[in-house]
Amino acid sequence: MKEFLTLRLIRFLSVMLAMSVFSCASQTIRAGGGPRPAAEPPAGAYYEYILGYEAEMSADWEDALKHYEEALRLDPDSSYIKIQISSIYLKRGKISEAMKIAEEVVKKDPDDVDGLMLLAQMYNSQKKLDEAISLYEKVISIDPSESDAYLLVGVLYASKERYDDAIKALEALLKQKPDSMMAMYYLGAVYMEAKKYDKAEDYLKSAIELRPSFQPAYFNLGIIYEIKEEWDKAGAYYRKASELNPHDMRAKERLSQIYLKQKNVNKAIEELKEVGDQDPANVDVHMRLGLLYLDEKQYDRALEEFRLVIEAKPADPTPRFYLGLTLEELDKYNEALEEFKKIVSIDPKNVNAFLHIGLIYGKMKQYDEAVKVYREVLSFDKEKPEVYLYLGLTYSEAKEYKKAEDAFKEGLSLFRDNEDLLFNLAVLSEKIKKYDEMERYLKKIIEKNPKHTDALNYLGYSYADRGVHLEEALSLINRALQLKPDNGYIIDSLGWVYFRLGKNAEALRYLQKASETVKDDPVVYEHLGDVYYAEGSKESALKAWEKSLQFSDKEEDLKGRVEEKIRKLKSEISK
Repeated sequence: MKEFLTLRLIRFLSVMLAMSVFSCASQTIRAGGGPRPAAEPPAGAYYEYILGYEAEMSADWEDALKHYEEALRLDPDSSYIKIQISSIYLKRGKISEAMKIAEEVVKKDPDDVDGLMLLAQMYNSQKKLDEAISLYEKVISIDPSESDAYLLVGVLYASKERYDDAIKALEALLKQKPDSMMAMYYLGAVYMEAKKYDKAEDYLKSAIELRPSFQPAYFNLGIIYEIKEEWDKAGAYYRKASELNPHDMRAKERLSQIYLKQKNVNKAIEELKEVGDQDPANVDVHMRLGLLYLDEKQYDRALEEFRLVIEAKPADPTPRFYLGLTLEELDKYNEALEEFKKIVSIDPKNVNAFLHIGLIYGKMKQYDEAVKVYREVLSFDKEKPEVYLYLGLTYSEAKEYKKAEDAFKEGLSLFRDNEDLLFNLAVLSEKIKKYDEMERYLKKIIEKNPKHTDALNYLGYSYADRGVHLEEALSLINRALQLKPDNGYIIDSLGWVYFRLGKNAEALRYLQKASETVKDDPVVYEHLGDVYYAEGSKESALKAWEKSLQFSDKEEDLKGRVEEKIRKLKSEISK
């Protein structure tokens, strides 16, 4: 992270610091008082100089230049008036004219401190950093009491990554001015650049002691504590920086990141929303807000944020992609399709957009359209296994099992050990009763990845459901449960294998736990009903099976099977 005094920022600060040092026409005001020419000029020249100075103080650059030029006409050898004219050119943005005059002054008098300082400022603004450094070094050699030169050269040293030189210059300034808050601050900034965070922290805190309202020091301390992963302290400094300067949105943005690290998403949203309100044109903030709202399932707000970003950047596929995702989450499939198709029109080979178009067609049960989409992707990109995966799943949903099998195998011919393709081919193999192939695929996954919980659980459950290899099934499911002890589906599998082993008490305990963990799965309630029935608890069995029917649309072929169990049970109860 380089969000503190980066080299680019430190160069910018050096320019800004120089501008503040020379804000009164390059030393027209010195420590001792008001305006003064270098030597006693002719009376008329002095009068024009005073008028020029007054105009300059009123920011009337044209009038100031007119009077200074008249003063120079009356006193043509005055280097001081030339410096004033150069300064005015600089303020008007006429850098080359300003630099030409300053260079003439320094050429005539190489020890003219005012000329050297102004010329160094201009070299700095032109990114001639070595030349600027050389001039500041010369100023210090001529006049060691020129404190601004130490400060400016220190910042420039840091911009060149000459950290030791920067520290030496700034510490020399501190010897002259022990209460220089700016020296303290820039020393802290330089030590941050040098990654000596403890020293940086000391100097920044000293700067705050000298000026408790100096906001940049609080911000940089927040950065230091963020680097140290001391989130509470980092947050406290960012909050203080934000209080001291409510218009500096950097602190709020950083604070939002701290809240995210602390898992406080609502607070993060609150900070980012304030940044967005203050700076509606900041599309990055609106993008981040949209992503946070999407993650928090606040879909309406996510839509608003993504649409703001799209309005500002209509050709950017990223915000449109997340807008499509949000619409997809809201089951607004036609609107989502429209957004993903717009992405494809902008970027005809955007695979992710194509995949979501295919997925949406699948959800709408328009399987032929989904297949066309996946085939189109494969016409220009055969390097993504997920395309073969989604194609196979689509065929499977459409009950075209042979085509599904071919799609999975086609993918595996290119991606031999892809776990997702192997696993879904195993699931399909069980569905079409190719149990030996199912076992082979699942065992291959487990051999490659012994911690693949889905493969462990699926194979164990399949054995239990068919009543074969029950001890092995128990071992497989226990291995899966050790990896994911709170997974309700694995807990259900464990209960089911205990039931198949005739251990109804253990089965009932695990299946009750599974029904409390996964509250909307029809198979879990069907299993629970089966165990209750085996134990003679007919009323409990009936309630469990009826509960299973409430969610029967989630499991193919379950409804008829459970209805038949309920019919037989009611017949038994009525006798």
